[in-house]
Amino acid sequence: MTTKHRNERTRPHRSWKGLLRAGVTAAALVAGGLAAFGTPQAFAAGNTITFAVESDFSRLDPHASRTWNTFKVVRHLFETFVEEDLTKGPDIAPKIVPALAESWDVSPDGKSYTFHLRKGVQFHDGTPWNAQAAKFNLDRMTDKNFKYFQPVSPGLMGWMWQDLAGYEVVDDYTFKINLKQPNAEFLRRMAAGGSGAPRMISPTAVETYGNDKIEQHPIGTGPFKFVERVVGEKLVIARNDNYWDPARKPKADQIIFRGIPEVATRELALVGGEVDVIGTPSPDSLDFLKQQGIQIISGQSPMIYVLWLNHKDEHFKDVRVRKAACMAINRDDMAKYQRKGLARPAYGVLNPGGPGFDPGYKDCNYDPEGAKKLLAEAGYPNGFTTRMDWTFGAGADVNTKGDAEWLQRDFEKVGIKASIEMFDNNTFWEMMSKGMREGTGLTSASWGESTFAWLDQMVATTALPPNCCNSGYYNNPKIDTLLSEARGSASAEAMDKKLHEVRDAIATDMAFTSYYTADSVYAARPEVKGFVLAPQHWFDLTGITKQ
Repeated sequence: MTTKHRNERTRPHRSWKGLLRAGVTAAALVAGGLAAFGTPQAFAAGNTITFAVESDFSRLDPHASRTWNTFKVVRHLFETFVEEDLTKGPDIAPKIVPALAESWDVSPDGKSYTFHLRKGVQFHDGTPWNAQAAKFNLDRMTDKNFKYFQPVSPGLMGWMWQDLAGYEVVDDYTFKINLKQPNAEFLRRMAAGGSGAPRMISPTAVETYGNDKIEQHPIGTGPFKFVERVVGEKLVIARNDNYWDPARKPKADQIIFRGIPEVATRELALVGGEVDVIGTPSPDSLDFLKQQGIQIISGQSPMIYVLWLNHKDEHFKDVRVRKAACMAINRDDMAKYQRKGLARPAYGVLNPGGPGFDPGYKDCNYDPEGAKKLLAEAGYPNGFTTRMDWTFGAGADVNTKGDAEWLQRDFEKVGIKASIEMFDNNTFWEMMSKGMREGTGLTSASWGESTFAWLDQMVATTALPPNCCNSGYYNNPKIDTLLSEARGSASAEAMDKKLHEVRDAIATDMAFTSYYTADSVYAARPEVKGFVLAPQHWFDLTGITKQ
């Protein structure tokens, strides 16, 4: 078994269980381990919540940001015309509610949205929110001739603006967006993020700091304001006391985000009081954490773990080899043992909680003997060697190296002998935009949302490198047409039917597959109240507090 590490800032993932096997007691871990990881800071004065997530953060420029962990911050600093109500819990699909637009009108043909903007709202620097500010932001995301155009935005955000025909200022507080075709998900996509975010940044701040420095001065209209960021250490946001919506004024004074990739380190920090909440504790640790009085908060997630297959690779050019890789994976055991039952087997490219999902669908069956036969037919009776590029993960990911090693063992059983190279999450996604490296046959990351916007980012030809993230070079224009028709569907039923065509075409080409879908799991100290999960990869922290 071969594993290489690139840009690794922490030790390999270890759980409490693994540490305890090494003969270390829980008390010793808390007492002695914390010394190794730094003396725990006393809780900050006031109502400050320290939140440890699974990786450091990307750019804080919403039009150039990446990763769900980053969007967890971005959506609290910046807003857009509408928002998802994420306060109802993980079992309720979030409704679209007014935000920077008080209301909107949709034309009878579904191609024009007229937003009636909220009056009296200011950016954190005092700049007024109005239709000119909206135009500035649309120009910045879409107009290559605009002075402050963000050049990475079109590649990141084709999922949002690919149907855009134009936009105009109607009056000071009315802004109109025209589309080339109806888009049934337009408003819900506007509330989303992770690969760019269509959220409004202060025009004054952009003019003052420019595109190069604006991410050090991320100024929006949101319920929290940016305080400071120390890269690799912490990111601090504070309550916006002048926030326009009294019902969503944050209860916490400050939230300190810390990116701590190693799960055992996050758990030690939580038990020792260094942090208040952590993302994705190890499944092995949940019983122990409960015994320490820690809250375990879990719920449904749209997350699906997708496997990219490299269509430029000499081996994976052959659909029989790609099919063999799908058939080699023992998904049932992987979900049961790798995530300790907090996951379920996944197949194909449609995710739970998203449109078109069918829990009974399979793009292949577990059949290692059949996989060997396909490899022999493809000219590899003795198998072959390849490489897997992998990320340590980010939002809701845990022990992704363990996932890679599980798949490595399954692949080796049928003759695909794969080495593994691990990358920190931000480096990984920079690589994904450039496409899979020569010699890399497979790569993986978690994805899936309440919209199918992520498919526009992953399987369309418009997402081929250097855009994100059709990183395996799957070039099938038919998929573009089907996705466009799905966006323009007149009903949910029609959308589902079209997405099933997308799913089936991808399965025929075996361009992608998936292996499991996992629950969202967080752990919090007992004094933390008001943390509510949503069926998304992000959440609303305006209600979190410490008592």
